[in-house]
This record gives sequence, structure tokens and C-alpha cells, in this order.
Amino acid sequence: MTDVLDKKKIRKVFRNVQKHLAIAQLIRRFSTNKQDIRKTALQHVDLSPCRHVLELGCAFGAFTEALKDKLNPHAQVTGIDIIPEYRPFFMEACKRAGYEGVFISSGIDRIMKFPAASFDLVICSYALYFFPEIIPEIARVLKKDGWFITITHSNADMKEMVGIVKRILRQNHLLQEDQSLPIEIIFDQFSAENGEKLLQPFFRKIQTIDFKNTLVFQTKEIEHFVDYFQFKKSFFLTENEAHNKTIIRQLFKELQETAMKNNFVTMCKDDRIFICSDPLTVED
Repeated sequence: MTDVLDKKKIRKVFRNVQKHLAIAQLIRRFSTNKQDIRKTALQHVDLSPCRHVLELGCAFGAFTEALKDKLNPHAQVTGIDIIPEYRPFFMEACKRAGYEGVFISSGIDRIMKFPAASFDLVICSYALYFFPEIIPEIARVLKKDGWFITITHSNADMKEMVGIVKRILRQNHLLQEDQSLPIEIIFDQFSAENGEKLLQPFFRKIQTIDFKNTLVFQTKEIEHFVDYFQFKKSFFLTENEAHNKTIIRQLFKELQETAMKNNFVTMCKDDRIFICSDPLTVED
């Protein structure tokens, strides 16, 4: 587990900010569900009184940008991310949303330095599975009438790609029969399936919203599917580049064959939104 959640590996995947932005656009382009999941999450709560906001694993601030016109006009959003390269992108997102922004790159443990009940709203999209151990801290830093809104993947996310990669790795004697890929272990840290159980000890009220989605790639678009895999490959493969090139070639070949047979390739991108309120503290 330590190796799977190694900060160097996480940085390696997400450090290329422009590539991350391109992948986010790719997902929107090939999604069957064209709604913005972050806006879907925010439309269910009245956040107009919120002035102090914390975004965890903020990256380039997509969730913060979705807060436009939702908060008190004088709100300040603090973003935390271990990758300092996101700073200018997050600050621009705050500006587009119309709020003052603060960016912290010292790591998620920084939350422990915030006083209790110091935020009206904490948000986190597609990151809590990297640090589920800080859920008690999220409840601690929230005000009694505050909100915690988080978005995460289903365990079925990318199941088609996971299945193909595991089969190819086993054929090449690089994965044992009962062995999971790093991406599976990461998602299982906090998923649609176990998220509520992990949140219940720290929040009295939890609302869930399922966000069903599928990526569909036509035969001529398979290279975009491979682009997505290349972005996340550190969570699928080892550091052995020779092996990786072999696996990627075999993956591309199998995808091409599937696309030619069915005229398209699909990939599950089901997610779940958790809207939490009435935080519990040690005193409770």
C-alpha cells in the first residue's frame, strides 16, 4: 500500500498540468453524460452564507470554479495540493469564480494546523482516495452548520481497461492471478461503494447522488483511449519501461480488434457524490 500511494508516484501522474487539463477535456468530449458533475453536486445545497472554503487535492481548481455565484461574495477559497505547479491555475480558477484564493502546496497534513470549526465548506473531487485518513480532520475543521461535498469513483470505474491490462499482464507473467492493480487499490480506499461507511462515524447526515457515465470511443478514436491510459499508466504498470512498451502495444492491438468488431470501445466512468453535514467531533 505504501508504494501504491507513494507521493512520488502521485506527482509523476499529475505533475504535467497541461496533460491533466487535456485529459479532463478528453473525458468531457467522450462522455455520454454531458452534465458537469461538480455543478450537479452543488445544485443540491444552499451555499450562499459560506465565506471560508477549503478545497482538498484542488489541482487546477475545477471544483472551486464551479462555485461561481454560489458563495458569499466575500468568500475566500483555500486550495491544498502537493503539486506546486497547480498554483497559477488554481488562482486563475478562483479569479474566474469571483473569489479570493490561497494555495498551499505543503501537503494534505496541513489540514491539521487549521483551527477547529474554521470552514463553512470543504470540497474534494477525485482525490479523497489518496488520503481517506484525514476524514476525521475534515469533520473537525468544519463549522457545525458546515458542508463537506466530495466526489469519487465507483469501483467499476475503468473496469474495461483494468480487465484488459490485468489479462495482458498475466499473459506476460507480470501479475499473479489474485493480485490487484495499484489503481484498484487506490480506488478502494474511498469509493462509491464504501464511502458512506467511511463517512458515517464523522457526519450525522449524508446524502448520496449517483452519476452514471460511460466514455465511448469510435474505431478511429482509439488513440484517445490510449492517451487516457498513458496518463494514468503509473497506476497500472511497473517502472520497467521495456515491459510497459510491450503491454501498451498489446493493449492498443486488443482495443483496435474490439473496436473493429463492435465499431466502438466503451469505458465505465460511474461516480458518486457525497453531501455531508452536521459534523461529529470528539466531544459529540
